[in-house]
Amino acid sequence: MTLFATFNDILNSDVLSRIANYVDEPAEKTQKAVDGLVYTIVGGLMKRTTTEIGVNQLFNHIKRGRYEGQLLDSLNTVLRDPNQTNALITQGNDVISHLLPAMKSSIGSMISGYAGIRNSSSISLLGLISTITLHVLGKTVKDRKLDADGLAASLFAEREAFVNAVPDEFMPRLVEKVGLQQIVSGVAAPARRQQAEASGQVVVNRAPVSYEPSGDSDTSSLGRWGVGALVLLALLGLSYYVYQNTQNHDASADELSATGDSTQLSDTVARSLDVPVDSANRRPATAALPGTTAAPATTGALSQEITPYIGNAALPKGRVFPMPGLTFEPGSLSLTASGQATISELTTLLKTYPRLQVQLVGFANDAAGGLSNKSLSFKRVNMVKQQLVTSGINYLRVDAIGRGSGAPRRRFDSTAVARPTMRKIDLKVVAK
Repeated sequence: MTLFATFNDILNSDVLSRIANYVDEPAEKTQKAVDGLVYTIVGGLMKRTTTEIGVNQLFNHIKRGRYEGQLLDSLNTVLRDPNQTNALITQGNDVISHLLPAMKSSIGSMISGYAGIRNSSSISLLGLISTITLHVLGKTVKDRKLDADGLAASLFAEREAFVNAVPDEFMPRLVEKVGLQQIVSGVAAPARRQQAEASGQVVVNRAPVSYEPSGDSDTSSLGRWGVGALVLLALLGLSYYVYQNTQNHDASADELSATGDSTQLSDTVARSLDVPVDSANRRPATAALPGTTAAPATTGALSQEITPYIGNAALPKGRVFPMPGLTFEPGSLSLTASGQATISELTTLLKTYPRLQVQLVGFANDAAGGLSNKSLSFKRVNMVKQQLVTSGINYLRVDAIGRGSGAPRRRFDSTAVARPTMRKIDLKVVAK
């Protein structure tokens, strides 16, 4: 049974009804909030266990708090008592403050907006679901006799199920708010503790090594003088390097200040595009006149279709453009030649129009080797996003979401029969 199937059994209709009654919210909205919190907490803990500190901290919280799953069998009964329910909420909010530091308020706001409930209800539900989650993980640790590394590995074993389970409407905000880009794209992996720590060995701090030469006092003194001279020369060289760079930076800053903010922006864009600058007007040679929009350097199919739309302020944002040239080898993350050319064209467009913000929406129907279509679509669009970021595009300007083959899905269920499937990546203009 997968982790999300376990949650599905535990958070049944009776339990959700009692939770909704406690927070005084509609049952449907409460269920949506609870589902969102399960995804958020599990995803956040996956990210936490990508560091050694996070792995140990999660495991230690489970052990010290004696989270062994005992709550799960009596959850329905416990929720009948407001005092016991409040105790679970308080306990969970304390734990989440340690495991996901400084994120409690932002998670509460995200869930409040997603489910349409009060922020105070979101915070209460966050505490409650956090406690339940630790009991679920603690029961896994106890039943399977896992150590800290085993717990982290078991969490990451749910990554495919996680990508498939999170609703399309919720995934973008979850990824950005909790920082799960590397998790959903399959780049991140659980950290492994140092071998000595994992095996219980004691690490002994060795005495510092002396680099002072041995022998009589005259030889030692000469060695110390030589080392001192080398250090002095190094410091002089470093001082000269810092001085030169400071002078260059000051000169550049003075030049930019003298020409104004708009000139600075034009020069920055020109440099990023490697476009010749008109020294007389301090404007890129291909820049548009005031009140018009510059045309991109490339004239590919995407540019020809999107440029008139971006340049027309009267047209509303939100239009979706297909990118037929952005294709991959079947069942893989390997771009075709036309796909690489399309990414280069999109990079130029984003650099030409600094205010342009886009969302990449991927579909896949060719997954193989145990990989789901949802996961493959996410990996592909996030790989495209990473290429854009590597080329100098601010990651905040590019959203990436994978929607699998376009199949409908029920709560915590990825077995629904798909509609006619799709394999493509679309570009939605978020701002222009």
